[in-house]
Amino acid sequence: MITPDMQHETQRPHIARSTTAVARVCAVAAALGALATSSLARAQLADSVAAMSVEQYPGAESDGVAGETDLRIIRTSVGAPLRLSDETTLVVGAAYERLDIHTGEGEDLELHAPKALLGGIFQLSERWGVMAFGEVGLASSLDGSLGSDDLLMSLTGIATYRMTDSFQLGAGILYDRRSGELAPMPAVTIQLRVSERLRVRGFVPVWMRAELRATPWLDVGLRSSFETNRFHFADGAPTDRNAELAYTNLTVGPQVTFNFSDWMHLDLYAAGAVYRRYEMFDDDQSFAREGLDPVIGYGARFWIAPSGW
Repeated sequence: MITPDMQHETQRPHIARSTTAVARVCAVAAALGALATSSLARAQLADSVAAMSVEQYPGAESDGVAGETDLRIIRTSVGAPLRLSDETTLVVGAAYERLDIHTGEGEDLELHAPKALLGGIFQLSERWGVMAFGEVGLASSLDGSLGSDDLLMSLTGIATYRMTDSFQLGAGILYDRRSGELAPMPAVTIQLRVSERLRVRGFVPVWMRAELRATPWLDVGLRSSFETNRFHFADGAPTDRNAELAYTNLTVGPQVTFNFSDWMHLDLYAAGAVYRRYEMFDDDQSFAREGLDPVIGYGARFWIAPSGW
């Protein structure tokens, strides 16, 4: 059931919201809010030639939902950097994400997010560079006819500066509506090699990693991820055909990476939620927002790419 505060936020009386329907939406939201990811999100396709990950999250509770909801996520991606010249590299790729959700109401739900990426990395001088990426895809239940509400696009632009051979910093902007609102978000990239065995890498706010090379075949470290997305419920929407759900999830946890070779790797990780919330929209108008109880998930990611050490 929706809490009294959430009912007070409702401004559109023409929308039919039965108790069962809204509870189903909230259960989906609870599962999405439990999501923690090891992918590099918007920069993921430039990270590896190919990758596949599986994540499992135990039951999570919310004040607005009876029972617990658990979640499994499967992700696959392929990407290819194409060197056009000494100064220009083209990046193309595709990815797919599937969320399998079992709600406290005993329902099994699926959400899908296929996308394609096109971008470029441009070396302007010995120290200065520019990265620009565009993504287009779907974020939908895919249970009815598709429309513009199912379409998601994003743009990323980053200017980079190489201070030394071991330290590169970048700053720029992300622009999309995954968090629920169409708004720009500042972004920072960092590549810092503290020593031959210790490095820090990240694309803030999306992901950050501190890694220690324990042996040539094993890396240990700490990872954080910040994930947002906005899914549209097509003709099978629980409340209204224009209903959309946005989630935000910030996690921190340990990770180990097994290096089978310089090109083949397996990440095993756990993630503790630091901040989680979900929000429901109808025609871009928010009508429900809820925080979620903490949960610890775990996952594995197999990826093919040079390790960079």
